[in-house]
Amino acid sequence: MTTTTAPAPSDTAPDATAETVTVTVELTVTEDVTYEFRSEIDIPAGIAADPDELHDYLSQNEELWLDDLDPVGAVLYINERHLDQAAIVLTA
Repeated sequence: MTTTTAPAPSDTAPDATAETVTVTVELTVTEDVTYEFRSEIDIPAGIAADPDELHDYLSQNEELWLDDLDPVGAVLYINERHLDQAAIVLTA
């Protein structure tokens, strides 16, 4: 019969007084973001009064407003963020 014991959490936690090293880490992060911005767009007059038709039209015609999406100047909401990968970058 073999018995194994996992170390207690305090045994695996980094020691606050332990020596540290500085490394370069390559990170891959995926974010789901929402931008709020305004754009002046020429649209067919018949769809101006119907929000659903307006949404469908603008969804199918991104080229009408995409250049006005300024990630720096728009209001940005980060809805979700995931760290996908992390790896030490070895240097010569």
